[in-house]
Amino acid sequence: MTIDEVVALVPCMTKDNLATMRHNGIGPQFFKPTARTVLYDKKSVMDWLENSVVDMKQKRQVAAAKKAKKAVAQ
Repeated sequence: MTIDEVVALVPCMTKDNLATMRHNGIGPQFFKPTARTVLYDKKSVMDWLENSVVDMKQKRQVAAAKKAKKAVAQ
């Protein structure tokens, strides 16, 4: 996939955001066959998206546990 194809697939994604993610070593895996060419494997992009699912119930449980631990420590 090209950068444009990834940007079109992911809502609110921009070329700049994708470039920053590459620079920071986060985001989907990419190929760089030449100095000016960046390509993405569609399966890697889809796996990255699927792994970004947020479980709000779990986040609330973790936050509550941290709050309780902090209250006990005081």
